[in-house]
Amino acid sequence: SVMAVAGISKLLRWLRRGLGAALLGACGAFAQAPPDPLPLSWCLERAAATSPALDVARFAAEAAEQRVYPAGALPDPRYRYELSNLPIGDFGLGSTPLTGHQFGLSMRLPFPGARSSRREAARATADAALETLDDQSLQIAAAVERAWVELGFAQRALEITDESIDLLRQFAKIAEAKYRVGEGLQQSVIRAQVALAELIDERLGREAAIRAAEARLASLLDLPAERPFPQTAAAPEQAPLPDLTALLGRLESSSPLLRALAERIEASRHELRTAQLGRYPDFDLGLGYRVRDKAPGDPVGGDDFLSASVSVQFPIDRRKWRAQVAERRALVHRGEAEYRQARAELRQALGTRHAQLTRADQAIALLQDGLLPQARQSLESTRAGYAVNKLSFLDLIDSQVRLLNAQLRLERAIADRRIAFAAIEASLGASLR
Repeated sequence: SVMAVAGISKLLRWLRRGLGAALLGACGAFAQAPPDPLPLSWCLERAAATSPALDVARFAAEAAEQRVYPAGALPDPRYRYELSNLPIGDFGLGSTPLTGHQFGLSMRLPFPGARSSRREAARATADAALETLDDQSLQIAAAVERAWVELGFAQRALEITDESIDLLRQFAKIAEAKYRVGEGLQQSVIRAQVALAELIDERLGREAAIRAAEARLASLLDLPAERPFPQTAAAPEQAPLPDLTALLGRLESSSPLLRALAERIEASRHELRTAQLGRYPDFDLGLGYRVRDKAPGDPVGGDDFLSASVSVQFPIDRRKWRAQVAERRALVHRGEAEYRQARAELRQALGTRHAQLTRADQAIALLQDGLLPQARQSLESTRAGYAVNKLSFLDLIDSQVRLLNAQLRLERAIADRRIAFAAIEASLGASLR
């Protein structure tokens, strides 16, 4: 049946998560040192194996799963012993026919439907915990990818800045040589020194950015904050731009966050059904056996007694019952409102990230095909013009700064594209690359 297939699917998913966590934990035990160059796959595996946030969600899901069977189980039977009708005059067990040892068993039977409602509520809560685990895994993976991308950008920005410093030092030597032979201005030499000092100061900021990115990534990977990371094995993300309408159309079916909220609504509805059944009584069934001694005047000659009982718990306080039902109905409405709110926030996040992805694509195309080649050509042309005294040293510095900015903007756009893709996948709950 469909329900059986769904149950088997959930069981396999649970086993896959458990085995995957065990294997990743075993890998993390001996793969402490980050490989060089640093791939994203290693970071994701490390985070999946060591993230405390994932452990919290994983154990919460395990605990919720263990609550399913007890929620629908019958109450345990109760055993009772009673020394019945003992005369206080002589405390003799054979003084009266009514005296005896009473043994009994009793059990409460909830009104039909209450157990199944409680069990279904617990099952929906456990399914919601599994979906929450999926969502937490996606969010942590997106955070790790963002930190890894930011580290790669900071490293690449430092390389570009170092290349610009080397180039500017060459320009400064040219300016000093021209000044010594009387073909240049002292102002050009001073301007070169100032520009070099500014780049060196910018380089210090790049180094600080690398340390900050390393600290963020180390925190996500549960590594010492002071440990340096090797160069990232970064590559531009080549996946095509997804269609926003298609993304929004599949959001409700693919987002684990929305599926978790839907399961919680289902759990609240079953709890409401349980509360509604509270208007009907529960039953207590009992069975007793009295062991007696033979006493004078006993018409049955000391035979043991057998007894049975049925008791009914009447829910007389209807105000209390109505309040409990109203509470559960309000929780259902709250869950539905939370679902709508989360759906709206996810739709907004998808739209925002898709706009960022579109902007990054446009920036990459503009920089790669236009601004960056033009900046390189402009620098070469200005350098040749300065060599023959047709252009000033200030023109040369400006051309070099434009090239530096174009290179940094391209690297930033490439990083932003990857971060936007990771955020879209985390919100959608599906891989697009």
